[in-house]
Amino acid sequence: MKKKLAFIMAGALTVSALLAGCGNNGGSQEAADTEGVAEDTASAADDTAADDAQEAENGTEAEEPSAEKVILKCVCDLTPHSEILDAARDALAAEGIELNFVSTTWDATWNDMLIDGEVDFAYFMHVPAMESIEEEMGATLYSMGGIHVEPYTCFSYKYAEKDDLPENAVIAIPNDASNEYRALKVLEAEGYLKLNPDITAANASVNEIEEYLIPIEIVEMDQANIIPSAADFDAYFVNANRALEAGIDTSFYLMREGEDSEYANIITVTEANKDNEHIKTLVKVLQSDDVKNFITEHYNGAVIPAK
Repeated sequence: MKKKLAFIMAGALTVSALLAGCGNNGGSQEAADTEGVAEDTASAADDTAADDAQEAENGTEAEEPSAEKVILKCVCDLTPHSEILDAARDALAAEGIELNFVSTTWDATWNDMLIDGEVDFAYFMHVPAMESIEEEMGATLYSMGGIHVEPYTCFSYKYAEKDDLPENAVIAIPNDASNEYRALKVLEAEGYLKLNPDITAANASVNEIEEYLIPIEIVEMDQANIIPSAADFDAYFVNANRALEAGIDTSFYLMREGEDSEYANIITVTEANKDNEHIKTLVKVLQSDDVKNFITEHYNGAVIPAK
């Protein structure tokens, strides 16, 4: 538009020069013609200014190209993991980061997707689970930081309080070592049994129970089958996120891990992304006070921020 205005002004000056070259003959006509050219020039200038203003309003003049977004692909559990990530989307967008949830329904391929580089990070495991996967698959994984804790919890369809459980109560616990370890540790803390001091998250099983202090019957089973068959047991242990997904009121429980649980859910990556600055920014945002407040207010204790 500035070039257009300059062209109009130049044209006006040329016309004025030509009129001046005609001498005094027809002086009044020259004045009229000059006045007309001046009016046309002023009008064109006004039009140009209006066009410039409109372009500025529309953002078409000197518009800066938007910064390119970085898209991070991930696998994460639906609840609460994807919800926590969603709560951080605006803050991440301000850092130039967008998220692509490749899957929010867990299956065994998630480990392969992470290790094979099909996703940039995983958000569904804690450190003991990560170490178990490393051992099982011969991979090297890295924790970029803990985000939240889902206290491992014992629920019941039949009883409202732990003290209501009868002798020889039948209690379902998961049969994968890391989660079985957590359930057994809660039962030990609540005075039901004594465990082998050498028990670990890698070798946990009922075989590591040294003594039952209160008579109970423990049934080991696949965690995916516990909630569908929960009514068959006096009590059952599941991850808080599985309970939330199933619509279970997580404020009514018999026993659970304390808030100091070491099983924080982490952002997990491979060697390829352990120094990725965008992943580091993601973790910083997820560990911010705003996200911690969302976790505290939204889940009413069923999920808590990691320390």
